[in-house]
Amino acid sequence: MHITIQHHGEQFNVDLSSKEGSEAFLSIKGCRIVSGQKGDFVSYPARKTDQGKWWNHVWGSERFNAAVLEKYHATKPAKQAPRKGASADEDIPW
Repeated sequence: MHITIQHHGEQFNVDLSSKEGSEAFLSIKGCRIVSGQKGDFVSYPARKTDQGKWWNHVWGSERFNAAVLEKYHATKPAKQAPRKGASADEDIPW
């Protein structure tokens, strides 16, 4: 199984395919990395029920979650620092 991560700001999508370069047979959209008491973990999409409980749309084993977390960190784009001396209002046309 091949895991591909697509970063979208603070969220990311997980695509699973049979091998690298193959079409994904499963996509999990809207994942996040959350820092908890025991370290970082993958937070999959969920919704809150009328009773106030959270219902997860996806469950992953510890081994799968560890592989996703490792791939996430390996492919995470570096944050770009603002240009030196650049003003936040520099590109406003008026």
